[in-house]
Amino acid sequence: MEYTIKQISEIIGGKISGDENLCITGVSSIENAEDGDISFIKNESFVSKVLQTEASAVVSHRPIEESGKTLIIVDNPFSAFIKLLKIISDEKQQQPRTIHPSAVISKDSSIGYNISVGANVVIDGDTQIGKNVTIYPNVYIGTSCKIGDDSIIYPNVTIREEVTIGNRAIIQSGASIGDDGFGFLQIKGKHVKIPQVGTIEIGDDVAIGSNVTIARAALDKTIISSGVKIDNHSHIAHNCSIGEDSMLIAYAKLAGGVKIGKNVMIAEDVGITNYVEIKDNSMVGAASNVYKSLEPGSIVWGSPAKPITFEKRLQVLIKKLPEIYKKVKDL
Repeated sequence: MEYTIKQISEIIGGKISGDENLCITGVSSIENAEDGDISFIKNESFVSKVLQTEASAVVSHRPIEESGKTLIIVDNPFSAFIKLLKIISDEKQQQPRTIHPSAVISKDSSIGYNISVGANVVIDGDTQIGKNVTIYPNVYIGTSCKIGDDSIIYPNVTIREEVTIGNRAIIQSGASIGDDGFGFLQIKGKHVKIPQVGTIEIGDDVAIGSNVTIARAALDKTIISSGVKIDNHSHIAHNCSIGEDSMLIAYAKLAGGVKIGKNVMIAEDVGITNYVEIKDNSMVGAASNVYKSLEPGSIVWGSPAKPITFEKRLQVLIKKLPEIYKKVKDL
């Protein structure tokens, strides 16, 4: 990268204090920055680091005259810095807007303009790909799918038949979307497969991490609403529904028919059992197991999940059990 401070200010906004023609060649954290880098501080507690950093420039929330650094002063340095990182990331990941000769695209499918399709991509019939979509090598997209505008699909993703994905989706490597839900019926001691003939509907601005699995519904739809973010290795079973702007951290596991409301936070390694409903604005702490539905605004932790204040008290008491046991035994 190579930008002047003036150019960066035009990207992120703010007021320049110092040399607007200073050339910036890199971005870095405030602790590890070198000459030529621009960095940022989140708040007042980081001001002392500006006096020590090797960075040539800093995005700050206020003037710091004693630093002698060129500054860009904005109301929210972190948010402003993200705008610059977005530009840099887009430049680094820019793909040729062409279709690789080895790609196999059904003549029955429609492809939007300004698309990038990598090597060995397969797109089956009656599928619609929007404009400005980037599809990396070794991606499979099945029949009758819809992929919205400005989406990015990284290598080795599998999207099976009749999956609908909205605009600006980001799907990381190895994700599997539309595999069969785990449905079997035991008849005379044998497990008989229940055909999974439903679909998946994914909204706009959804981010899906590496090796995430999202199963199609047995009937009807598995729904991932707009703004949802799903971290790596998470599993969404058949007929689940996740509300807008909810977030699932790594290794989250949703069993069949689970319903997650809006703005819900599911921390890492959480398990949620069949048909549980977690309502809007709730939070589930790490490694919890949820067996019962939660009311709006619930904050729970533990296995089984309990109100977090109660669980914290319980953890303190558990640590004291050996001592309590000894006292009781002595009595």
